[in-house]
Amino acid sequence: MGEGKKRERPAFNKDVSAAMARHYAHVQTKRPLAYTLMSSNPLIEVAYAAGIQPAFPENYACVSAARHKSREYCEKAEAASYSQDICSYCRNHMGYIRSSDADPPMGGIGHPDLLLMTSSACTHYFKWWDTLRETTGKPLIFVNTPRVMETRAVPDYYLAFAREEIRLAIAEMEKVLGIEISLDKLAQAVHQSDQVVLYWQKILELQKAVPAPMGLSDLGNALFVLIVLAGAGEGADLMKKIYEETAQRVEAGTGILKKEEEKHRLLWMNIPFWHNLKIFGYFEDRGCVFPMADYCSYIWGATRLDSPDPLESLARKALAGELNTSVDAHIDRMIEDIHAYGIDGVVVHSNKSCRVLSVGALDAVQAIRERLGIPVLMLDGDHSDERAVARDELMTRIDIFLDMLG
Repeated sequence: MGEGKKRERPAFNKDVSAAMARHYAHVQTKRPLAYTLMSSNPLIEVAYAAGIQPAFPENYACVSAARHKSREYCEKAEAASYSQDICSYCRNHMGYIRSSDADPPMGGIGHPDLLLMTSSACTHYFKWWDTLRETTGKPLIFVNTPRVMETRAVPDYYLAFAREEIRLAIAEMEKVLGIEISLDKLAQAVHQSDQVVLYWQKILELQKAVPAPMGLSDLGNALFVLIVLAGAGEGADLMKKIYEETAQRVEAGTGILKKEEEKHRLLWMNIPFWHNLKIFGYFEDRGCVFPMADYCSYIWGATRLDSPDPLESLARKALAGELNTSVDAHIDRMIEDIHAYGIDGVVVHSNKSCRVLSVGALDAVQAIRERLGIPVLMLDGDHSDERAVARDELMTRIDIFLDMLG
């Protein structure tokens, strides 16, 4: 795959890169440090309110994949008897902590003082975090949430249950670290997180514009702010800046492609290939943009955190997101968004490493073909482990799909 045309990307990408560098500098220097599951995890905001530095092994796997280090770390984990069937995020991290790498990407992710997770994620994460508990000897604090099958009507007792789980987790964090987490600081962190979500949702609305103001690689960069900086003042400020620039691009008619160049608007399903984001440039060079992806739209930032009770807001976050809802609800929302974003083709990443996002892929493909009649491309691969991607076959499939689009 060639380098493709040099396009003027949104300026905020440099700001996100700088924020990422600061985050990893903090991860290596600030204490206490908590390994924090991404997902729709309400303990991220709690960590910021408590002065705990969160670190994200999943995000570090994305960074490692982008720097082409994930293969080395995965092989290190496999040498320690971790199967290739395990998620490459997990294998990346298990290999990293066993590595003697003197120059890890971004300087490394540090060693935790505690572990924070939620049940609204992939099922194998339970074992991953439990293994970290065993290998690090650090406390594991866990928020359990019920599965939400009907997203439009969450029962009050679900909220009450999730709220109590969060309250108990906060009490455990205070006990383990010998600290007190003030309600005022928690409310401030939740408000800042809500501002991040507010501007994120506005950005997603702007992506409906023609031409699309940003591509999927740009949206993926902004996703770092939504997840990693939720609850931090820096996150709220940066997401507002991203929104303002995107709004200016829409008003000026500036897109990743010029309006006359934008021939097709595509939807990407599942996690992108972090080891090969240039693939989106390949599509762009052929007149295709990805104004949205289910991975960017449905997992994080799915609900506002604007309740006067910060614990209720965090409970709503814990219950929200695609990873905690039914396949039917996911497909119905996707069909609605295909209409709203003017999507005329769908690319589905059948992801070896993410069963929870891949399990309903064939059902989604069938629904899209039957109800909308638009072309769908299935790509086999892995979000971090580039060994799972047959490059020549991948490009052949993409070229055939582009010919179908015209």
